[in-house]
Amino acid sequence: MTVTRRGVLAGIGASSFLAACGDEGGTGASSLPLPAATPAASPTPTPAPTPRSGSTAILTLGMSVFQGADLVGANYPDREAFMRAHAPVRYFADRLRTLREQNGGGVVTELNAAVGGSFDNDTPQQYATANGRSFDLVFLGLAMNSGSAYGVHGRGPNAAFTRGVLRDLLNRIKTNGAQPIVCNTIHPWPEKITADNIQRALQEGVAWPPQSATLHQFTTLRFDQSADDIISQDGAFATGPGRFLIAGSLLRIVSGGGANEGRIFQVAQRLSPDRLRVQPASVAASGDFRVLAQHHAPDLEPILDPPPSRQNQMRDWNGTGRAVDGLASYRLWNSMLQELCAETNTLLLDLEYRGFEWVAKRGWETVYVSNYAGQRFETFNHPQIEAQRVIYGELMSHAAEMFHQNTLPTGYGVLRGPAI
Repeated sequence: MTVTRRGVLAGIGASSFLAACGDEGGTGASSLPLPAATPAASPTPTPAPTPRSGSTAILTLGMSVFQGADLVGANYPDREAFMRAHAPVRYFADRLRTLREQNGGGVVTELNAAVGGSFDNDTPQQYATANGRSFDLVFLGLAMNSGSAYGVHGRGPNAAFTRGVLRDLLNRIKTNGAQPIVCNTIHPWPEKITADNIQRALQEGVAWPPQSATLHQFTTLRFDQSADDIISQDGAFATGPGRFLIAGSLLRIVSGGGANEGRIFQVAQRLSPDRLRVQPASVAASGDFRVLAQHHAPDLEPILDPPPSRQNQMRDWNGTGRAVDGLASYRLWNSMLQELCAETNTLLLDLEYRGFEWVAKRGWETVYVSNYAGQRFETFNHPQIEAQRVIYGELMSHAAEMFHQNTLPTGYGVLRGPAI
């Protein structure tokens, strides 16, 4: 029997689901408790699942980690071929292919459409490249780029926008007859992510969450050249995002404003909720103008929660009693993905959990540093082959075995694989 999240919550097959999640598996801290099973008067043995047979077509979407990027250093023999052969979903395809060969055959094909440097909101375009082809499974390798402070909070593909994009894509994949499988991410090397990095990444301001959004809107401003004042005519400075403009803040006129267009004004003093005094002689022309105004390069410490200075946190992320360092924005993004999977009844592979299990025993350097022929190779967000084989590969192989045995959940569940 294929055990779905819906089946578990109905009290059906709960033990099978937990066993399938591995020795340290489960459904995550935010999951609902499992109801107690009611024993039947005359229990009927459950027949063993029938192994799958026939062909299976697999599609991979996502970013560079799911291409196998930088798994080994530049001096590794046949580097490009090696990385392609050890991309995360290749472990699934290879294990499933072996199982099929051992049990009567069946063709397993895999198309990797992941794109290096992409954000999670780019996955619909990747999916479109396979238009007209039929797939049974679609893996989405997400979060390594989007989980950054820019992806979570920025004015580009932020969390709120991307969640809607992914929701539509997951539903489209299902409508097309395939099962989507979402993969969250391990964290980048925390010590490489600094408060200054985050400040630079969010020069254009904050868009999410709404309570932290900084000014970036069309508004009518009155420029007073003689007084060095800029006055909001519609309350844009007084409420919402405009409230973060204080002495020392930078106000950029992105468009409009006549001769003031393109200028960045430094606020000298906030005279009233709607009136800002700026540095002397910086207003180029007086008058009322409809402009696109932006709070440029805001000080993020009083705006973001947690602030950049607390992005790197030492916490017991897995609830196992072991504290390790990790990154707050990546937990936010991974949590969003889990909520989305629950909402859309989609399976989640919990690589974040496995990453922290590895780090608790071996440290971050063993994830992102390798040596070959005496040459050290270091990255900050592309795991090296030894860690990747365990964190990604063993979970993918485990999922392939479950799929072959018809025990891989087809609905919501959180799969963590064998113990590390």
